Amino acid sequence: MRHRRLRHGITTLAAGVLLAVAAAPAAPAAAAAGAWSQQPAPNPNVQFSYLNSVDALSDTDAWTVGYIQPTGATPFLPIINHWNGTAWSSVSAPQLGDGTILNAVSASQTNDAWAVGYYFTHPPGYHIQTNPAALHWNGTAWTQTTIPDAAVVYGVAAVSPTNAWAVDANGGVKHWDGTAWSDVTTPSPNPSGVGPGALSAISARAANDVWVVGSFAPRRHVTAAFSLHFDGTAWQLIPVPAGLALNSVVSVGPNDAWAVGNTQGGIATEEPVTLHWDGTAWSVVASPTIPAGAALNRVSARAGNDVWAVGTAFTGEANSVNALTIHWNGTAWSSAPAPSSVVSPQLFGVSARPGTTRTWTTGTQQPGNPLILERH
Repeated sequence: MRHRRLRHGITTLAAGVLLAVAAAPAAPAAAAAGAWSQQPAPNPNVQFSYLNSVDALSDTDAWTVGYIQPTGATPFLPIINHWNGTAWSSVSAPQLGDGTILNAVSASQTNDAWAVGYYFTHPPGYHIQTNPAALHWNGTAWTQTTIPDAAVVYGVAAVSPTNAWAVDANGGVKHWDGTAWSDVTTPSPNPSGVGPGALSAISARAANDVWVVGSFAPRRHVTAAFSLHFDGTAWQLIPVPAGLALNSVVSVGPNDAWAVGNTQGGIATEEPVTLHWDGTAWSVVASPTIPAGAALNRVSARAGNDVWAVGTAFTGEANSVNALTIHWNGTAWSSAPAPSSVVSPQLFGVSARPGTTRTWTTGTQQPGNPLILERH
């Protein structure tokens, strides 16, 4: 079974159950120049731990978020970890409702960061309800804020303390103006259909360069990917090639952006996909082929010749997966394997921001332990 995407917390847990085996995680390997090394992560011995996203402002200031399920406990607990240049440590996060899952994190400065996802409530006489979660870091503590007309928030992009963006499962784009979140009107990829589709990721290089990717259903049992771009004044619907599912996007410059995901089909036939925006159109760029199938979950870019994408590859063996990490050097994509000591890793987050020398990727590994890999 392959973890397709970080967005479904219950499905994620089910994947963790199927992949769990009686094995202890190997000790972190010594860092090697130009290679991934495993870093110690807080809460290493919980029943299940998923680090869904990572964002590094600098080499001494980074965040990763996700959720954990302590041994013998039912609720999902949010997890937020911080890197201070020496070690990762756990930072207190509000527990919302009956269980909280964090999907994404983004920071604009040391006292301005956002973590988003969703939480569960079970009102008397009602079924379990899903509610949006948006937590803000002010330099001292994480606190909850209200985000309107949303259920599951998948992505967030912080530009400044008065300018942040988020996207959700209902196809909505939300904007933070420094005081409150509000709905933003965007073009529909399917004006004659029902609903605006689902938005999976957002990236904001600047106030006038914001990208969103998602999917919609042009007809029953068919899904198609689409993208939106904001130039600081208006949103524009940008077509993407057919037959793809897009999970993440990053802007490198005005005429340089990447989106990643996978081709549509069965697990054994889907392949990772990388799309490039050249200022005029999206086009597919060849990336390494995975014979048993794979998907890219996240992309991040330090520069036009330094782009990282990560995901999960299916090995062809029952309940067995492997990490997928690829790098763009300005000319071609190439594989950058994870350490062999990591057991059945799945990668959901990556950060390679301008001004940093460390590249981070996060996820999970058997038998349900948190996974943080670093490369510099």
